[in-house]
Amino acid sequence: METIKLHYFQKELLKKLTLSAKGLRFNELLIEGLESEHMNYHLQKLIEFELVQKQEQYYQLTDEGKDYSNQLDDNVDVVEKQPKTSVLLVVVRYNKEKKEEEYLVNKRLRQPYYGKVGLLTGKVRFGESLEQAVKRELYEESGLSAGLVKLLSIYHKIRTKGVETVQDVIFYRHLVTEISGDLITKTAFQENFWATAKELQQRDDRYDTFQLKSTEAYLQDMLTYTEDIGVAKDF
Repeated sequence: METIKLHYFQKELLKKLTLSAKGLRFNELLIEGLESEHMNYHLQKLIEFELVQKQEQYYQLTDEGKDYSNQLDDNVDVVEKQPKTSVLLVVVRYNKEKKEEEYLVNKRLRQPYYGKVGLLTGKVRFGESLEQAVKRELYEESGLSAGLVKLLSIYHKIRTKGVETVQDVIFYRHLVTEISGDLITKTAFQENFWATAKELQQRDDRYDTFQLKSTEAYLQDMLTYTEDIGVAKDF
């Protein structure tokens, strides 16, 4: 759901509705100092935004309204900013000619980290499982499909510039193997290519330091959680 900018009174109406199991009548929603005509205007805006619905004599939160209300900070009356949820893909294949494994990476052609090389990532959509997100992002970004997807680790990345936090992402890192399809080598946003671990370690244009392992080693790993807080570079 896209962020909606609500008026103060609209937020107050949502707060009132969160405290009711079945909804509230119009006169139960009255806000001190606000004329009924003006309150009706704000109610109609909430209905237009599909955050509120009217059932007979009762105004109720829609499912989207419940989700939006859940993000409101009780103290400061704003939508609370939260970390992004993304998947990070360690896509591996075996190159018979080189007789070693290769990893699918991309070179970013957009900000942030323009021109930097890294593993494929993508946001998890609302209502989507992690495995669905991995397979969708792999196909959308590279045209490839995966037969095996394994969650490896949870990686919380926070980056700052001065006193400001500019990046806060929780990555669910997955091993992705049994690859099929034809690789899309370039889009408007990135260039995709395969490289060995040694080739990647020798590059100085990686936007994150990532240690790559063999598929066998990944499959033996236990699930881990890492919290990485640092200063943003090339953001």
